[in-house]
Amino acid sequence: MPTMRSVPLGREPGDAEIASFADLIDRPLLIVGNGPSSAMPPYRRIPADVVVFRMNWFFLESNYHFGDRVDAYFSAIPNEKMEKLLQEEIRSARYDVRRILSPMRHAAGRDGDKYTLEPMNGVEELDSWSIPARHPRLARAFMSRPGLPTTGMQALAFGLGVGFREVYLAGVDLYESKDSRYGYTVTQAAESALKDKDLTPGYESAHGLDSDLAFLRSCLAEFPDATIRSVSQSDTLHLFVPPAEDVTERPHLTQDAVPTLARSKDTVELSFAEVGEDTSALVPEVGGPLWKEIDGRKCAYVTVVSGAYHHGARALANSLREHSDVPLIALVTPDADRAALAASGIRTIQVPGIRNPMLSGGRKIQARFAMTYTKLHVFRLDLFDRVVYLDSDTVVKGPIDDLFEGDDFAAVPDAGLDLPDGTVFNSGVFAVTPAHGMFEKMMAELNHTTSYDGGDQGFLNEFFADWRKLPLEYNTTKRIYSHHPQVFNEEDVRVLHYVGRKPWEPTSKGERYDQLDYAWLDHLQDWEKNELVRDLRHMVAAGKPPEAGSSSPFRLAQQANRTNNAKEAVRVLEAAMAEREPTASELRELAKAYRRLGRHDDCARALKQAYALDPRRSVMRDMMLAQARSIKKKLA
Repeated sequence: MPTMRSVPLGREPGDAEIASFADLIDRPLLIVGNGPSSAMPPYRRIPADVVVFRMNWFFLESNYHFGDRVDAYFSAIPNEKMEKLLQEEIRSARYDVRRILSPMRHAAGRDGDKYTLEPMNGVEELDSWSIPARHPRLARAFMSRPGLPTTGMQALAFGLGVGFREVYLAGVDLYESKDSRYGYTVTQAAESALKDKDLTPGYESAHGLDSDLAFLRSCLAEFPDATIRSVSQSDTLHLFVPPAEDVTERPHLTQDAVPTLARSKDTVELSFAEVGEDTSALVPEVGGPLWKEIDGRKCAYVTVVSGAYHHGARALANSLREHSDVPLIALVTPDADRAALAASGIRTIQVPGIRNPMLSGGRKIQARFAMTYTKLHVFRLDLFDRVVYLDSDTVVKGPIDDLFEGDDFAAVPDAGLDLPDGTVFNSGVFAVTPAHGMFEKMMAELNHTTSYDGGDQGFLNEFFADWRKLPLEYNTTKRIYSHHPQVFNEEDVRVLHYVGRKPWEPTSKGERYDQLDYAWLDHLQDWEKNELVRDLRHMVAAGKPPEAGSSSPFRLAQQANRTNNAKEAVRVLEAAMAEREPTASELRELAKAYRRLGRHDDCARALKQAYALDPRRSVMRDMMLAQARSIKKKLA
């Protein structure tokens, strides 16, 4: 049992903690949980001079979403890997952590539990439970487990108890998301130190929504003079804590106040060469500004990247640089190759995926539409005054900075096999003035708005009934080139959109779009082409997953895993494997389902089969992790 903190005779619990924060309590307090909304918060709703509380594995974030200063760091349970990585973050100066708060002593001060850690110089260590202990109404919530308040709620009680009276809650989403638990991707190193319950969406057994809400109500009753506002995404939280509004009478959070705000950061991704042996690979920070000022407004190009779409983003970035010096920002999902994007000089912001709401209703949709709603994150980017969105399967062939003009939503009429009639727009290119309120409205309407195409385009056409039409040359689809050559004038095209099959995907001979695909390759540098060839070889060697849309076993299992229905994923894939040999992709999806069910031996066996078909290092890494989990479970 870790050594709990104790208070010397003659001192009351919490005296040292109150004294430590005495000079800060006149400022607003920002408590940042690790929920999905901790990525890309609504900066216009947060005062510039906030005191910042962070917690647990927050340093896994891909960007400094709240800057690099941490006035207080909270953790409630000891974790060797977390404490080691936190110490590395502090020693490397990636974060300026002023105080560490925990009910236990730091590992360097715990008998027989030091993890080889040395005391942290310049970092004050305090007791996070000492303040709730002074308030019986709050203290009783710490006397049972399960039922303990989550770390975010503990930090709220501490902040109120030391004297803060203006408090903002960010990333405290009460685990409402069914798709993501955190606002960052859990690295292999962190995953090895966590249990399955810590990786899946929803509350774990030691905590619960009821106990968190009861504790929140106790905090509100104990400190009735406090003003608490939410910048989180939680309908339940907003029943008790109203959403914050834009800060208008004083400065809000910007890079002027916090220079590192929203910047990408060096991220250490750890993989496992052998069980128990860590090897690290650095995803480097991409320098330079996040925006360019045009007519006094902060402007940026934005794209979304997931899976193998980093190949498309590379071509997009290279083509854009030929015609504009406005930065391109890639919003990346956890499965995106951030290292590849960084190598190509593309700035990234990691975001949780937004699942197509039609999947929840059991409706069949095209597999490519499963996560296209992730694009909606673009509308919350109020760090910028104006953004132009470009799908990562587009290339820029002419100047397009004039798209930053205006304040409305502007897009190009959709054109597929038929010529555009102007009734609907294509969501592959658009200009918009982001606002977090707009994003919140989208999220509120997500489950109640039909989509004529089953994806984000249909939803956005319903949402933006009024939109400004842009000329066709700003989003010319390759189908116009093929089916309507009479209206395709290559010299006029500003943005070419590779809808349908992508140029970086395997294809058969005689494709009608070969000429355009070869032209797309010209936008890659030689070393980027080499990496594309390598990936294509791996894909062919592994056996590409069936392309029968959402009805294929692979796609059905993938959707089942995304909706936390691992048993269904296992059923579908095991039934398919009884009739034929599986592909490597199917085996990896099956292994994912086995892991979520705690079947670690089966998980390791499936990954071993996958590695025989697809001998990539990432498959080997997953296999080693599965074997380690299996051994750990047997020893427990």
